[in-house]
Amino acid sequence: MKPKQIAVTLITMLAAFGSGVLAGSGLSSKDARQLIATMNGLELSPDDVHIRRLDMGFSGKDAVVEALVQIAFKFTQQNGHWSVTHVRTGDRQWESVELVTTAVRAEKIKRTGVDLREVAQALDAYRRDHEVYPQAPTFSALIDALLPTYLSRVIREDYWHQSYVYTPAPNGYRIFSVGPDGKQGTDDDIVIENGELISPVEG
Repeated sequence: MKPKQIAVTLITMLAAFGSGVLAGSGLSSKDARQLIATMNGLELSPDDVHIRRLDMGFSGKDAVVEALVQIAFKFTQQNGHWSVTHVRTGDRQWESVELVTTAVRAEKIKRTGVDLREVAQALDAYRRDHEVYPQAPTFSALIDALLPTYLSRVIREDYWHQSYVYTPAPNGYRIFSVGPDGKQGTDDDIVIENGELISPVEG
């Protein structure tokens, strides 16, 4: 498995698993194990996935699954200190933790950008109908104003579990994530202003 594939998998495993269900049926623990074991090319044995909790949504069309997934870590001792150097899922090859960490960071940045673009599109649709952008005091209040007419899902936090920020202006807006370092105003902020990605600069 390539580092990017592991990255996508790790991001999903660190959160609760959300899965659709077959029409007219609920999601069983067996089905959940199978779906998790094969997502994103993971190719684990279902026996390596342990379901801790499965909650069906009120509509019956979604579910939240908390699971433990078996992952092996290789440690190396240098100068009297142990550190994790490689990671392996199932019987796949060992991958460098440094490469995986870099891939995880890149994947989180990508997914955060997708969230912000979705909100930006909702803001533009709102403005077309109302001729102004919402004057919401917080990002959470903004999402409440956009749901469900302009936004189909709840978006409140980035992939580092920090709240997104919304700053309205007389003729525009700014929405952003403080990025991997959790600090506002640094180079790794992810910013969309009036529908345009300001940071990071796309190559």
